[in-house]
This record gives sequence, structure tokens and C-alpha cells, in this order.
Amino acid sequence: MKGLLLSALLISSTLNLAFAQSPDQSESKYTKVLVEHIQPSDPGVAVIVSKNGNVLYKGAQGKANLEHNIPLTSDSIFRIGSLTKQFTAAAIMILQEQKKLSVTDDIHNYVPNFPTEGSIVTIENLLTHTSGIANYTDDEEIMTKEVQVPTTLDEMLVRFAKHPMNFKPGEHMAYSNTGYIILGKIIEVASGQNYPEFIDQHIFKKLGMQSSFYGSPNIIVNRANGYDSSESGIVNAMYIDMMWPHAAGALLSTVSDLNTFYSALHNGQLVSDKSYQKMVAPFKLNDGTLSPYGYGLSNLSFSKYHAIGHSGGIPGFQTFAFYIPSEDLYVAALSNLSDRDASYIAKLMAAKALDLKMPNFTRVAVDEKTIKSFEGSYKENEHTIRKLTISDGKVIYQRNEGPKYELVPFAENSFYFENNLTYLVIEKDKSGQQVMNFYHDLAEVPKQATKL
Repeated sequence: MKGLLLSALLISSTLNLAFAQSPDQSESKYTKVLVEHIQPSDPGVAVIVSKNGNVLYKGAQGKANLEHNIPLTSDSIFRIGSLTKQFTAAAIMILQEQKKLSVTDDIHNYVPNFPTEGSIVTIENLLTHTSGIANYTDDEEIMTKEVQVPTTLDEMLVRFAKHPMNFKPGEHMAYSNTGYIILGKIIEVASGQNYPEFIDQHIFKKLGMQSSFYGSPNIIVNRANGYDSSESGIVNAMYIDMMWPHAAGALLSTVSDLNTFYSALHNGQLVSDKSYQKMVAPFKLNDGTLSPYGYGLSNLSFSKYHAIGHSGGIPGFQTFAFYIPSEDLYVAALSNLSDRDASYIAKLMAAKALDLKMPNFTRVAVDEKTIKSFEGSYKENEHTIRKLTISDGKVIYQRNEGPKYELVPFAENSFYFENNLTYLVIEKDKSGQQVMNFYHDLAEVPKQATKL
């Protein structure tokens, strides 16, 4: 899943933050989020907020088609990218309940010629991204040239078979779109239907999801155009043949249909509660540690809440949807601009629904000498070092040897990540040591790292 997760605020005596109190429970507060973050003349976002089975808000901002000046609506149809994976996982559970397969089956029962280098890979390994099978979207040759060429499912599997395994099954969790393409083939072999037909019959039609489809060149009323950003501005998204994403990312839907799907999934209307609980449970790796990813869904944290969700990205689109079980709250955000972080919009909506207090993320001027005193490495544990450096007057954050991000000061000792709900505070602990309190997705309790 992309981006940094948000944390809720823990106030200390040395923390000087300005807060914006959530307004009353009305549609206007949700609309305000869209208006503040999306220009009406740009590609936009559609969102839904649902709690206890009732839709609190459904809306959209921006354009569905720039060239014809057509606005998005809450009923606009988007490519949903990897949100497709939860549909694929649900299809596997439906077939298991029909006794046509078991998640413990060796995948060679269904794809006998796919190489696994002598290892037994189960359907469950594919569902949980623990198979060790390489991720084809990491292959630059495929992604820059081949995805535009029409293909078949079997031809793709032959192509993917050229990639060596990355590790033994169950050793690690590493995201693999290839694994979900193989799940699409397994669905076809076990059911006797092609993947689009199975999903349409057993999920879309069963739940009355009339605005959900498998991607194709067919004319789809209310379909939103997809857009990318370039040096010259916003451009039409690059073309890909929709066979390539297949069961890993080829579905289209609306925010309302996604709400219908997830409501049916967790309410036992699509699969049994036993199957659903397997889908959302963390997966135990070979060494006994837990991976947060279940079957097509991942365990997340948001503020003080446990959540279940997924993100999606496909040329022209970014998507995110998550569910907070304790609050029976579901939020989905679908964007038709590939570099807009839909998760940020979704989390802002959730914060409004939960009436969370939030720091006032507004840039302030901070004395350069003060900022310079924060520079250095901060150790959280044996595996995590968080670094702050000053470069050309900018504060740069890096975790271990990962990517670098610019931080924006919003108080003398506090910095946030732009277009994100994660922030950090530099202060002294009780012993007088300088520490970094890292608030991840509005977490109430920060992760603390001590300056080395």
C-alpha cells in the first residue's frame, strides 16, 4: 500500500500545536474536504462515507472528462486498480464454500506448468502475497512496452514464468500482482467460467452492483476518463490492454457499489463469517511472525482504530477504501488522476466522521538555528533509524535507507508531510534526551526515537 499512515495527537507539555475542531455532523464538512483539496477544473475524486449501514455522505469534485468539460458525479465509474484483489479473494472463498477448491491446495493442481523451483506454493500463499513469486509490475520491459499489446491469460503466465522466485513460500510477505493473476486462472479452472463471467454472476449480479464491470473497450455510461501528470501538465493516461491487470486490477466500480460489496462481505451476505474472518486475519509467516495482509485485504491502523483496507493504482487512477469494524464505518475514495493520493482524501473523510481533532497543518516560519538543532539520526529500535537532515534550507526525513521526504514546519518543534496525516514532534523526554515522536496516521501514542 502507498504512502505514510496518519497518527492521532498525544499532547505533551512541550508540544505547541494549533488545532482545528471538527464541525458538527453534517454534509458540509465532507464537501469542504473536497473543495479544499480538489480544483473543480481538474480530474477529481468521488467519495462515500457509510456508518452503521447508513450513507452519511456521497459526493464528488472535479472533472470526469477534461476535453468535454464533464463533471464527476458520485455515480461516476472508475477503474479501481488493486481494490480488485478483494473481489478475487472473495471469489476464491466462494469456490471453497462450493467445495471446488481449498486455499491449502498446491497451485500446481490448477496451473501445473507454472515453475515454483521445487517449492509447494498454496492458493493461500498467493492470496497473502507470501508465495515468493515475483511481481511482474516490477519488470520494466513489461510495464513500458508489453502492457499495451493484446494478450491472453495463458500467454501472460508463460511470460511471468521467466521471472525467478524471490524467496521460499511463507518466508516473507512481498506484494505480487503475478500471484493474483494466477488466482484469476485458478478461478477459471475451478469454476469452468472465465474470470469476468464468474465475478459478474457470483458477485456483481448477486449483490445488485449494476455499475461494476470487468475492464474492456465496451462503452460504459458514466465512465470517468483517467489522467496522468506530466511535465507539460495533465495528460490522458497511458493505454494498457486490460488483460494485463486481470484478477489483480482490471475491475471498474463506483463508490456506492464498493460500499454495497463491503457491507455484504462483512455482513455474511456474500461469504460465510468464517470465510470473511480468514480474509481479514493477519497471516502467520514461517518464523511465527504476522504479516498484516490477509486475503485481498490488509490490516491498518488509523488514529486509535484498527482498520481493514486496500489501495489501488492503475494508469489514470488512484483508489483507496477502508473499514473500521468497531465503528462500522466504511470510506471509499476514487480518483481519476493517477498521482493524487486517494487515501489522504479517504482518511480526511474518516476523521470528519469520527469527529477527530487534528493538528492545523499550516506552514509556519521557524528559526533556522532551531531547525538545525533537530538535525541528526534518531533510533527507534534495532531495525528503525529515522533521520532528519537540512538541505538547501529544507528539512528532509528518511527512514533507514528508504525514500526521502520533505517536511513542512507547522510549529516550532513540529513537522508534517505534505498531503498526508503523518507528522512528527521533536522534544525532550523526562531524562532530558532529545526524542522524535512520530505520529503515524493520527495515532494517539507516537513511535518514539531517541537522538543518537
